[in-house]
Amino acid sequence: MLFSLLHNPCATTIYTMWKEAKRVKWTVLGALMPLAIAFGVTFTVAQVVRLFGG
Repeated sequence: MLFSLLHNPCATTIYTMWKEAKRVKWTVLGALMPLAIAFGVTFTVAQVVRLFGG
């Protein structure tokens, strides 16, 4: 559930980033950054829960 709240933006958002930035680098970064954050947060929360025996 946590991952689904933080994962990639929708296609419309990615398209809007492309139209505003006009650069592939910033569009890809803007699309992948939320994915990396979602992985990191989800992994950290899972490890903390495992650490405390949840």
